[in-house]
Amino acid sequence: MEIDRVSVTARIEKRLLALMEDLAAHKNMTIGEMLEETVLHSFEKMPEGGVASPHTQKTLAYIQELKEKHEINYDTHASYRFVERKTD
Repeated sequence: MEIDRVSVTARIEKRLLALMEDLAAHKNMTIGEMLEETVLHSFEKMPEGGVASPHTQKTLAYIQELKEKHEINYDTHASYRFVERKTD
């Protein structure tokens, strides 16, 4: 399917970006492709009421390893509590 991609500017938590870079490399994808995959899956409702995940059980286990590697010590809903440090 032919598509048009555009560049976006986004700010993201530093450790989460490091995890995403490692995961994209592991999946042989760009970060943009991985974001598309993740977002499109999150839009798909599952019969049980949850949403689809693009990740296999093996990949989810690898993500847990990456969370430890990058010291991601926050949960799924933490972004609602994120406050950026002031920089001069």
